[in-house]
Amino acid sequence: MATKRIVLGTFSHETNVLSNIKTDLSEFRKRHLFHGDEIPPHFRGTKTAAGGLIDGCEKNSFEFIETVHASATPSGIIVEEAYEHILGAMLDGIKAAKPFDAVALHLHGAAVAEGHDDVEGDVLGEVRKLIGRKPLVASFDLHANYTEKMVREADILVGYDTYPHIDEYERAVESIDLLAKILNGKLKPTKALRQPPMLPALQAQFTGRYPMTKLLEEAHKMEQLPGVEVVTVAAGFPWSDIKEAGMSFIVVTNNDQKQADALAQELSDLAWSIRRDFLVKPMPVRDALKRVKAANEGPIVLADIGDNPGGGTPCDGTFVLKAILEMGLTGGVFGVIWDPAAAAKAARAGPGKEIEVNLGGHTDRFHGKPIRVKAHVKSVSDGQWLVKGSMGTGSLTEMGLTAILNVAGNDLIVTSLRLQPLDLELYRSQGIEPTAAKFIVVKSSVHYRASHEPVATEIIELDTPGLTSPRLAGFKFRKIRRPIFPLDFEMLGITELKRMNEE
Repeated sequence: MATKRIVLGTFSHETNVLSNIKTDLSEFRKRHLFHGDEIPPHFRGTKTAAGGLIDGCEKNSFEFIETVHASATPSGIIVEEAYEHILGAMLDGIKAAKPFDAVALHLHGAAVAEGHDDVEGDVLGEVRKLIGRKPLVASFDLHANYTEKMVREADILVGYDTYPHIDEYERAVESIDLLAKILNGKLKPTKALRQPPMLPALQAQFTGRYPMTKLLEEAHKMEQLPGVEVVTVAAGFPWSDIKEAGMSFIVVTNNDQKQADALAQELSDLAWSIRRDFLVKPMPVRDALKRVKAANEGPIVLADIGDNPGGGTPCDGTFVLKAILEMGLTGGVFGVIWDPAAAAKAARAGPGKEIEVNLGGHTDRFHGKPIRVKAHVKSVSDGQWLVKGSMGTGSLTEMGLTAILNVAGNDLIVTSLRLQPLDLELYRSQGIEPTAAKFIVVKSSVHYRASHEPVATEIIELDTPGLTSPRLAGFKFRKIRRPIFPLDFEMLGITELKRMNEE
């Protein structure tokens, strides 16, 4: 039997349409924009989705052909040039790979481009036109906003089970395993999509606690049923602001549409029945800082959830820093502040020098104004380090030119590229031992938990303003389906929901 040839590709972006950071090709180049044979050396051996596609193919004795790997830090709408370049590279790579047997992609699921609200649906649609009836499978982020077009065009869709995303590698491998079953004639996929009118905030999407644990437990029970291949629970991403934004459930069965429909509806009904448990109540900043001041031991982790670059914010918000300085707290670590100009000024001055900078607050009016500070330059580096924790293990992280500034007794990690603090190596690579800090401020909604939770004496989610604030009613959404919980109603029950679906 001839070796099966599988074409691979990645197009991943989580789009916050409210962000004024333009997502052009330079934003992809800052993170990942590789083509063809450039791709395997960057991802082979890493616990990433791209690494999972490679290992899944090798596990199943498939030959793989890479097309494009494009991934950018979440930001604003993808400009047309970038969208066309990435899609074009993927389609050209597929054409050049002929003859082949199937296509396997990794997509985010919450990308928006100029003229394309449903980027993933359009990408899958264009690939489908090119490959005809050949199998097409894809893995997705847990924050995917699934659309009917995405489900129609792909034969198999596999979403992450975890947030923090510590299973992206496993889900990519799973997508290849399912592809193998299609190719050997053991699987005829039948799919069902259900979407309750729910738009949960990111903090409620944390899969380490209820209510997400409840949904995932039920999904995993369903996956043990005869004929059920994979069940995806997707919490969605509100700030893509498309009609389908929000929670989704996808059930894939083996040639049993009735079973798929019934199970997907069961999960949707369950989610709706516990919808109020998805509401979150972060703590006011100064109340949290009072707790830090009174604490006998640390580190206490303070999550600046309103300025999460993993959700498309600028990562240069100053509200928390301002309060820390005004309240005279010391012994803290701030991870991170995006300010290329401040990092460059520190580099020019050099370690051991004193500088004055207008720190942060340079991008928009939502995340605070610049703060004038006197800082001691502790160190300067190129900001490169390898992930040692459970999320993206083995992959290279680039922060760009990075300076450690001590401001009023607190160490601030000032970077030239935006990023979430996903791994403790972020601090250690810069000569900072996080466990020795009294408190750590992280610009992140949930991902920080994978590495910080094991060392934290307490975690406090701060009620900070910004483009990823859980106060969703404050955003001027234009395209999301209405009515939707929690923006429009509190009291509708399951009977009313079923009637809405029927209408």
